[in-house]
Amino acid sequence: MIRTKAAPLLILLLLFFASETTWAQARISSPYSRYGVGELWYNNYSTVLSGMGNVGLAIRSDNYLNIKNPASYTGFDTTSFLFDISGLGSYNTLKTTDISQGADYASLGYILFGTPITRWWKASFGLIPFSNVGYTVYDEKEVEDVGNVRFIYEGDGALNQFHIGNAFQITKNLSVGINASYIWGVIDRRRRVTFPDSLSMLSTRIDNFDHISDVMFELGAQYFIPLDNGMEIGTGLVFKPGMQLNATRKYIAQNYFGSADQNLELPRDTVAYNPSQKGTLDFPMGFGGGISLRKNNQFLVSMDFNWRNWEQYKSYGRSDSLQNSYSFHLGGEYIPKHNSITSYFHRVRYRLGFRYENTYLEINNTPIKEFGISFGLGLPFRRSKSMLNFAFEFGNKGTVENNLVQENFVKFTFGLSIYERWFIKARYR
Repeated sequence: MIRTKAAPLLILLLLFFASETTWAQARISSPYSRYGVGELWYNNYSTVLSGMGNVGLAIRSDNYLNIKNPASYTGFDTTSFLFDISGLGSYNTLKTTDISQGADYASLGYILFGTPITRWWKASFGLIPFSNVGYTVYDEKEVEDVGNVRFIYEGDGALNQFHIGNAFQITKNLSVGINASYIWGVIDRRRRVTFPDSLSMLSTRIDNFDHISDVMFELGAQYFIPLDNGMEIGTGLVFKPGMQLNATRKYIAQNYFGSADQNLELPRDTVAYNPSQKGTLDFPMGFGGGISLRKNNQFLVSMDFNWRNWEQYKSYGRSDSLQNSYSFHLGGEYIPKHNSITSYFHRVRYRLGFRYENTYLEINNTPIKEFGISFGLGLPFRRSKSMLNFAFEFGNKGTVENNLVQENFVKFTFGLSIYERWFIKARYR
């Protein structure tokens, strides 16, 4: 028979999270989300891995999903059904040389499923955020014969992805995989020019509504080398080919009376309007590699490196002054005694990690860097491979030099990894 004790719960959760009203995006507040497609979500793809510095390219598991490398899906067995779900909260402090302010947000994270197709073919699917946009930036200048001129830049929106992944066991030690993701969403960017010192001059507002909808792919491979004493070395590679995502932009430019500060805008005339400008977002190629050392049910240490050619990114044929990015990740996990019957805390998984990233942003000739230190816990269920996971990360992004903003952040991620045996044949009839 097929054991489906958790089936009703999983189906209800899928319907709940997939609904348009509940699959809401985080209302982030980051001036750096103004560039590219916003703040990318790739550092939040797994609560387990977030607690280990977001490593994962050379890691596979039989009780949680690792979508950082699609080849990892061969890690779960042929009788299991996996379900992962998460939520995220963050508190950021935005600081310049003059002022400091706080911002917080909370969001639903990912919802993922994993299932075997055959003994050598495993699959994964689910919903994951792709990027978020949320910013308001003011810039004021004194212009001769005009007075004070205020420039306001605002943006909000998000891109999501529906993910389908497949992994294939080629040999005992080698597996390969592919992720296909349908990307969709809307990003709204607004620019205003206002004249606070003048009652007669018209202000100008320009709106760009970008609707993105297309498919992206990612390839991966893993190779594991068994050693003595139950240890193994793992290696992993991923490749992201350059892709063009189809997009449609609604563009409108208007002159108006009033002030955005007072939420009073009286349109005077429309200067330009295009309801459906067709274009593409040109995403560049990238690759990553990782290595791991594991002793099953005792410890894991892993290291990753990623690089992407963001200088080639274009939006509607125009570059966005991005730079190539690279990141380094180091992390691990320790289990004191996985089968202890005297102490629950000996069965808990303790995680620690570090990451450093030279992001795709370079502003005022200053590269924007990001780093984080993380730790996590995996709390096992009794007599089950299911687990409740927590991850905490402390770090910062950017700098206060050259009139820029430094973001200090504290992130908290929680996730539930459910392992169920669904495909067990009955012994008796």
